[in-house]
Amino acid sequence: MDTGHGMTVDVLARRAGMTVRNVRAHAARGLLPPPHLEGRTGYYGPEHLARLDLITQLQDQGFALSAIERLVASTPRQSAEEALSQYLHMLAPWTPEPPLEMAAGEVTGWLGVDVSDETWDALVGASLLQQLGGGRVRVPNPGLVRAGAEAMRLGMPAEALIVMREELTTHVGAVTARFVDLFRRTVWAEYRAEGLPVERAQQVRDVVGALQPVAAQALLSTFRESMPAAISLFLDEVSDALEQDAGPAAEPGRADSGG
Repeated sequence: MDTGHGMTVDVLARRAGMTVRNVRAHAARGLLPPPHLEGRTGYYGPEHLARLDLITQLQDQGFALSAIERLVASTPRQSAEEALSQYLHMLAPWTPEPPLEMAAGEVTGWLGVDVSDETWDALVGASLLQQLGGGRVRVPNPGLVRAGAEAMRLGMPAEALIVMREELTTHVGAVTARFVDLFRRTVWAEYRAEGLPVERAQQVRDVVGALQPVAAQALLSTFRESMPAAISLFLDEVSDALEQDAGPAAEPGRADSGG
């Protein structure tokens, strides 16, 4: 039976682009509404296909199945679809630059800097470059790698930049988590308490869309405030080092006495 309103699990899986095992696993986790039973056979409709499509898109954006499961479980059945769609829309403004794929020999030209074997290994080890086989590579975060190349042109070693990237990820991740938590506890909590009204959906999406530039501006402004202080400390260290290298200055008013 292969109609829009009567798909077997095999047909549903094929149309969703996944395996039957995955579909059954999603159903077991409560991510799919129960099928319509005819005898011992369950039939699925467009709503099941739409739900699987939403789940796939959320996973592609980095959502864990456990998070999707909690969302579905905590949302009234009739509103689960709206909630999943809202989360997907909320992720859209935060989607990073899409990955790039290229021949391995094109990486140096793309970056505009020489990439030594040691640097190549470090980039691969940090998953900033992914080797695909057949002489091709994937760059998951092109903007980050380009920024690293700019820093290399300033004379900074790639290996040190990769370590700094890990520190940046930790600190910036903590800040972004705070912004998202603020949104969750205020705008989103109010929206859910109202039952996810359709007339407010666009307003909530607008808030999420504006949250990224607001958070970025806050980070940049704080960075601009902190950077001069850090540079000032560095210049003080340089000044002290130069004075030490110059040695003790001659006392004023003292002159060599002639013999």
